[in-house]
Amino acid sequence: MDPGSRFIDRSPMKAGGEVWRVFNNGVPDQKVDILVLGDGYARAELDKYRRDTERLISVLFDTEPFKSRKSDFNVWGIDVASDESGISNPRKGIWKNSALGLSFNAFDSDRYVLTFKNKDIREIAARAPYDVLIILANSNKYGGGGIYNLYATATVDTEPSEYLIVHEFGHSFAALADEYYTSSTSYEEYIPEGVEPWEVNVTALLDPKNLKWKDLVDGDTPIPTPWNQDAYDEIANAFQEQRRKLIEQGASEEDMNQYFREVKKVTAPMLAGEKYADRVGAFEGAAYQAKGLFRPEIDCIMFSRNVDYYCRVCAKGIETVIDLYTR
Repeated sequence: MDPGSRFIDRSPMKAGGEVWRVFNNGVPDQKVDILVLGDGYARAELDKYRRDTERLISVLFDTEPFKSRKSDFNVWGIDVASDESGISNPRKGIWKNSALGLSFNAFDSDRYVLTFKNKDIREIAARAPYDVLIILANSNKYGGGGIYNLYATATVDTEPSEYLIVHEFGHSFAALADEYYTSSTSYEEYIPEGVEPWEVNVTALLDPKNLKWKDLVDGDTPIPTPWNQDAYDEIANAFQEQRRKLIEQGASEEDMNQYFREVKKVTAPMLAGEKYADRVGAFEGAAYQAKGLFRPEIDCIMFSRNVDYYCRVCAKGIETVIDLYTR
């Protein structure tokens, strides 16, 4: 792009909210610049938006590899006020004309939060330097979303908000795939049989001797790597049926948070007790499919809400993207 081109629109930008720095480590062309916007924050709640931004960005940069690579990042915010507090929730008949248009129920998934006001967002975001975008939703309902090279979203007042920011940013920044497979999704045949996924953290294991993360696998780790999948699936599927009923019944957010606590209480020790729990291998069950696709480790923040870390393959994938921006 030629900055001097006559096709560059130099007309004055509309007045907007204040641009502010969360932290700064250098000039934008040498750093990864994250811009955090807030949606569903009334003007009187903009201080809350700043506190939510600082809290969740702190969580992200307390997580490896972002923690070790923090000096490669700048983080910015822009104050964006909505006419009223909160975002739309169609399943409960709640409609808000929020500034950025975030809404639950994207693609008919109760928990999926997206917006289709892309032009409005980009006009607002153009006031700050940014490579990647995070949009925080002022809501206590569990929800979020992450689409590679578009944006990540997360609700700020749900109990698992810290999980959401790390998980969803893994999608939008580094194209990490979901590693879970028991939750309901809007996708069918996401990865066709016989096709190797392009995402760095899932594999169809079409060539076991040349596993794409084989440099991280110990020589005595079997590929594929055995684990008690049948026992896990029985419990996980029962929990998913319970979740479906809670959603249908319009359960309160506290009821949903209690559900998440119960899932973690049962499944976290189960996974941590696996023989190869501390190894990188190829564990069957990933990317919305129980069979035929494999993930690198028994657990990861891209697999469950049990842990607060990326597995070693995901972390390496994130560092690769950071290097694309900074080296």
